[in-house]
Amino acid sequence: MKYIFTLFTLLSFCSVSASLLAGCSDDAAVVNTAQTSRLVTNLLVPTNTFYTANIEQITIQGRGFAAGDRLQLHGGQTYDLEVRAAEYAYITFAVPEELESGSYMLVLYRGEVSQPLGMMKFRRSIDLEVPDRENMNVKGAVFCGTEPIVGAVVSDGETVTRTDDNGYYWLDSEKRHGYVFISVPDGYEVECDGSFPQFWQPLTSPAGAVEQHNFEVVRSASDDITLIVMSDMHLANRLQDLSQFVGGFEGDLRTLVASNPKRCIGVNCGDMTFDLYWRQKKYDLSNYRQTINDAGLGLPIFHVPGNHDNDPYTSGGDFPAEAPFKRDIGPTYYSFNAGGMHFVMLDNNFYINGGGSSSTMGDRTYEARLTDEQLAWLRADMECVTDKSKTVVVCMHCPLYSFNSQLETTNAFKSQYDADALLACFEGCSDIHIFSGHTHNNYNIEVGGRIMEHNTAAVCATWWWTGYYKNNHVCKDGAPGGYGVYEIEGGRFASWYYRGIGCDRGKQLRTYDMNTVRDFFRNDAGAAILRKSYPNRDDYASVGDNVVYINVWNYDSEWKIRVTENGRELDVKHVYDRDPLHTICYDIPRVKESADNTLTTSFQSGNNRHMFMVTASGPATSLEIEVTDRFGNVYTETMQRPKAFDTSIF
Repeated sequence: MKYIFTLFTLLSFCSVSASLLAGCSDDAAVVNTAQTSRLVTNLLVPTNTFYTANIEQITIQGRGFAAGDRLQLHGGQTYDLEVRAAEYAYITFAVPEELESGSYMLVLYRGEVSQPLGMMKFRRSIDLEVPDRENMNVKGAVFCGTEPIVGAVVSDGETVTRTDDNGYYWLDSEKRHGYVFISVPDGYEVECDGSFPQFWQPLTSPAGAVEQHNFEVVRSASDDITLIVMSDMHLANRLQDLSQFVGGFEGDLRTLVASNPKRCIGVNCGDMTFDLYWRQKKYDLSNYRQTINDAGLGLPIFHVPGNHDNDPYTSGGDFPAEAPFKRDIGPTYYSFNAGGMHFVMLDNNFYINGGGSSSTMGDRTYEARLTDEQLAWLRADMECVTDKSKTVVVCMHCPLYSFNSQLETTNAFKSQYDADALLACFEGCSDIHIFSGHTHNNYNIEVGGRIMEHNTAAVCATWWWTGYYKNNHVCKDGAPGGYGVYEIEGGRFASWYYRGIGCDRGKQLRTYDMNTVRDFFRNDAGAAILRKSYPNRDDYASVGDNVVYINVWNYDSEWKIRVTENGRELDVKHVYDRDPLHTICYDIPRVKESADNTLTTSFQSGNNRHMFMVTASGPATSLEIEVTDRFGNVYTETMQRPKAFDTSIF
């Protein structure tokens, strides 16, 4: 059935059939041009998008229309319109069936005089008159122009279904989460609101009412993509974080995207904000969304929540605490397809928040695990992935794996049971990459020949502290604050690297002459204050003479590290120790400037998994350092010793 559209029926049309229109947030918007010396005045021209398969004719209101008036649409092509009625207060025209998708200027002609009336948007589509089905209260269509998308996965966060041969879907939904979303099919994209992809729509009617939500997709220009993995921005309108963010991350990423020949997409692994300061600094997830869209980054970013993206002013635990994220960002878990891969976006922060209420901040406690409801959804989603050789990318905030002082892999979830429950959902899958954040460190862990976790260090580095102290922008493991860049070709990861903000690709390591590092910590007044407040922090006192540390922050098991001294190859050992630069950029300034000479222990320099050492023959020899990543990229440094140690070595 085709609709006959008038401005008088606009509001009722949108409430009954809101999902027939793309970008339904402004479906009922009109522009009152209010000309006072034109052929027609007091015009009301609709700004919503019209789908031509379902609109037969449109009526425009105004004052001054007359019999004999002619209309044209001017855009990529020009269309003469059939005027079906013209009275003083309105004009009605037929929508051409052959009208191509696009934006058009509607122009009125009267004799030799013409008047532009306003811009109108039209899209070609499949028939969007989706019939009702018994006991189904959410329905809709997934389409690309006049092509139905068959087999597209649609869900409300509990029930998972697929579209039929017409591109139609139906759900029996409890509407508990308040939205419906699609798993964007491979080879397609959705429109974005700035950097926020519109793969979901809010459910607005009562549970017993039927509502329709359609999803339009467009074909991707290429299957090969560049994936940007970011985490832990912790924006809170404090520590000059917003100016640091704009002056560092924004410009760096914008430049990378603009110069990249491939389509770029981003994933954000959570902690975009800092729940502690939502009310104190008046910066929450809605402000974050505005910050990202103001940045004009030029790529869609798919988000998952971090533990600090939950509302601390709630009682009742995890589900009510998710409400701001669902309102301002979107679903807390979902999936999409891109580059020949299946992406699963998970919320693995089970928020407890003891003592919270609408007027009282709770303790903001949480556990790293998935709810049973989310696991059930994940199993249903993965059943739709029939090709188990397809690369599966799992994105979540808290890591699945960690490591101990012996550099052995350990479970980072609440329990081994919780970790096993997650992995059971990917039974049969042969290539799984996990992206996580939370730790403000970099590390890569490989498990069982089919799983690799990439824990990505923080955009905010040490919660913006090192930048606030004007001491570079350094993470707890010594890596620069930054993000991961992954090249996807032919459905597989072709290469990847860690990009420090403000650093070129060649910056993948830092070296330390531990003779000068040890002397600094013995003699520096700030280091003495650190030792006095924290007696266990007699850093590097036990390091032997002529030792050199090499911090390779994106190291994995296939990297090779070779060091020679006068042509003689030195023995390279894997060590578990702190990064010295981070200590002088955060730990020492923090204890010096705090009233009680203390630091935030969770931010202090931490032992990391990507530190290596060699022992030179003397204190003044030069070393040739060659580091090769798993893709054959070589990074070199000629290290002249003694090498100075201060904040300038960043």
